[in-house]
Amino acid sequence: MVVDTAGDWLSSDEQHEAHFWIRKITRVPKEARERPTRRELPPDVLESAAAAVRGALKKAAREQTTTNWARLKQQLGSALPHMTLADHVQVLTLVDQATPTDQALLSSLLAAGDPDMTTSYRQVAGALGLDVPADDDDLRDVLEADVQQVHSYWHRR
Repeated sequence: MVVDTAGDWLSSDEQHEAHFWIRKITRVPKEARERPTRRELPPDVLESAAAAVRGALKKAAREQTTTNWARLKQQLGSALPHMTLADHVQVLTLVDQATPTDQALLSSLLAAGDPDMTTSYRQVAGALGLDVPADDDDLRDVLEADVQQVHSYWHRR
């Protein structure tokens, strides 16, 4: 160890301080320690969240707006539990399972309102057996058209 090599060149206080700092910088940070694995949300919680999200997305469609998860969380409060990205995908898949095949997905309102949701939107569409463009620019065009279709469909409902 460096402190031992320095030997008498360091006072006893300096040696203690050096040891303190060596221990401090070699300690494993708390966040790097193993965390317990978070379990998936139970199906009934996902279904309940999906029902709430579906209602909120219909409301956004009637109001001719898009939305994002932060707004949904604020709007829905405790009806929307803390969720991982995988949970978001599952909830949106449940939301859009009820969407007729000739209509655009309600989750397009989220994907258009939050650019970080494009990957999740691709996963939702894939889970529902739909094809989406691989190119981000092409997907934005599709989302824009889908949002217009959703707004048009829900405008007077």
